[in-house]
Amino acid sequence: MIEVFPANPGTGYPANHEEVQHDTYEDVELTPASFHVLKTSSDIASILLEKLMAVRELLEKLKTTHRDILGYKVLPKIEPLPGIAVDSTFPIDGGLELIGGRLVAVIAGYICFSGVKTRDMPCKDAFAKAWLIESEEQHKQIPLVAKSLEKALTLRLLKSIKEGKADASILLLDGEIIPYQLLFKHEKSIRANKLLSRLDRQCCSMLREAAKANVAIVGVVKRSYSKLLSVKLDRLLPLNDKAILSLVLEQGHYTILGDFNELLPRYASLIAPYNKGDKFRKIVEQRLLSCPEYGEITIAYYKPSRPSRGAYAVRVEIFTPKNFDKSIDEILGILNSLTNPATGLPYPIDLVDEYTRMESRILELLRRRIIHVISTMSKDLPAGSLKLLAHTNPEKKYIYEPHRSRG
Repeated sequence: MIEVFPANPGTGYPANHEEVQHDTYEDVELTPASFHVLKTSSDIASILLEKLMAVRELLEKLKTTHRDILGYKVLPKIEPLPGIAVDSTFPIDGGLELIGGRLVAVIAGYICFSGVKTRDMPCKDAFAKAWLIESEEQHKQIPLVAKSLEKALTLRLLKSIKEGKADASILLLDGEIIPYQLLFKHEKSIRANKLLSRLDRQCCSMLREAAKANVAIVGVVKRSYSKLLSVKLDRLLPLNDKAILSLVLEQGHYTILGDFNELLPRYASLIAPYNKGDKFRKIVEQRLLSCPEYGEITIAYYKPSRPSRGAYAVRVEIFTPKNFDKSIDEILGILNSLTNPATGLPYPIDLVDEYTRMESRILELLRRRIIHVISTMSKDLPAGSLKLLAHTNPEKKYIYEPHRSRG
């Protein structure tokens, strides 16, 4: 057990006990640098307090006189539809740094839920891609590669549904339906980037195939910092939508902000710097025109009826085919019925997240397997060749070391 106090300037040692309310932490190594990080707590608290004070009056109005702006409704009770949850993941720490490059992997997987019936396909599966990258530019592309793999898997699932191999009516995606780079970047920038261009084609095809298969696509966005609520109030707000609506919405209630056609052009005008609102708005409008289905995606927030840790608002993006037999309101009711009380999210999202989770240690096992394969494939390697697969930073090797079994 370690007691934590701010560091005295220049010493790295705890200050007087009277100067701070201290906490205790277990298994935390507190270096002098760590103490200086903890000292920033007052600065961060002041910034957050300033934002809360700036919206204090607005929060009260949104709970009372401004209720009609958001049109709060009670979540309907709807039985879940048979569906499939899809997710992708990649190493948060950026992969395994080796002499010959950075070893990375991405995974995309799915699980069926609510009694989906399948034929000639498993009810859960995962697919992986691993490679060595040798530049920072490639490193920055990893999240997009993961999204591309996820969209490819979603397209494959939609094809299976159309062929009668699965009777799913709804696909849940862990995250946004359309990566935001595709909505706010200039058309020329997207076309100039092979990966973004491919992802754009995949996303548009996914929505069109969903319409043909009469399947709803729902993105459950855990981390959201957008301020689309600013469009409703015609001014840029200091707090994001998720923060405000977590404070305003009552449990079991929801609000529909609108679709991308309605929200994004006006939002672009509000957030554009240096009075370039009209130019930025045209970029967004052009992106929505390039694939009209993008503009049909609806943004909504709901606070689950079931008690959950934190009880925060959940952001969802919803695309429904024109002939789909459930409304947006009913889909929100379905998501509410799927709530995992432990997280406040639809439980299939938690399950597929766990199913596709990849520990950092798996990359070390992959590294060792590559060494073994290379060693057995060729006996004429240049001297010292396997050093290319050595760790760049041996001091952090322990992070990736597999735990040895005891006994």
